Amino acid sequence: MMKAIQITRTGGTEVLELKEVNRPVPKEGQVLVKVYAAPVNFIDTIIREGNMPPGMMPELPFIPGVEGTGIIEDANGTAFKKGSKVAFLGVIGSAVYAEYTLVDADKLVVLDDQADLIKSAVLPVNYFTAYHMLKNVAKVEEGKTALIYAASGGVGTALVQIAKLLKLNIVALERKQEKVENALSMGVNYAFNTSDENWKEKVKEAVGENSIDYVFNPVVGNSVKDDLELLAPLGHIVIFGFLAGLGDFNLMEESVKHFGKAPTISFSELYATFNHQYTLVENGLKELFQWLEEGKINPVYETMPLSNVKEAHEKLQTGKVKGKLLLTI
Repeated sequence: MMKAIQITRTGGTEVLELKEVNRPVPKEGQVLVKVYAAPVNFIDTIIREGNMPPGMMPELPFIPGVEGTGIIEDANGTAFKKGSKVAFLGVIGSAVYAEYTLVDADKLVVLDDQADLIKSAVLPVNYFTAYHMLKNVAKVEEGKTALIYAASGGVGTALVQIAKLLKLNIVALERKQEKVENALSMGVNYAFNTSDENWKEKVKEAVGENSIDYVFNPVVGNSVKDDLELLAPLGHIVIFGFLAGLGDFNLMEESVKHFGKAPTISFSELYATFNHQYTLVENGLKELFQWLEEGKINPVYETMPLSNVKEAHEKLQTGKVKGKLLLTI
């Protein structure tokens, strides 16, 4: 038996229950991992509420969690060794809010014996998402300028740190003044509050008209109109979320207004890459963990014990988390 957070029905945080459940038994090609840190992601809250797109809602009962770090408990005949420190990014249904979880052996990344399992747990979703958008999707070039929405958030923090490492100029956007100050403390070149109706003019004053080479946008709604206005010729907008919905405008019609810039608009979805080109995930994670070991990136996070899972979901959903929130087992 083991302790795990399980949902048997969808709803608010009250459906997150700490239970004693059967410890999973690995099948061929799987490894049993004793979980050390289980990150909390927005996908966990969406599943908990039952708001997944049609056909994507997992069956109940369900143990949340899609990534984590831990120590191999049972190598199950694979090339791995019991006691090795590992990190992993899994699929929906990876069941990480628990003392033990199963991971496909070909999706494990072995860490150095001295690796920090807390800091390492921040990397799989947030840092790979950022890394992939910068290096594989936008293919950024040194010295150019990136506009980063929600720079104090989990992916935003990772984007800022990696963009600095890749020697980009960074313009951060936030909706609260304390987060503007936080972004500046992270070393961005400029930070603006989008609650200020003149924020676009301030961006133009700071970096010049049509001077944003890359935009990393998890918000959308009508914000793409702003992105196209600020974008440099041959600029690239990367959309990786729809926190504000789809907006009330025609994207093609709006894009044609800026046809002379020849803008690129891309979509980045983590599991499209995970499911269809996992080599990019594997190679990216290996470089990220190397950067972590060398001190080139410094994850921002906070922790709570597994038993505080309700508070963790509430804190994430009310936008009070800076960086990543981890449940420690």
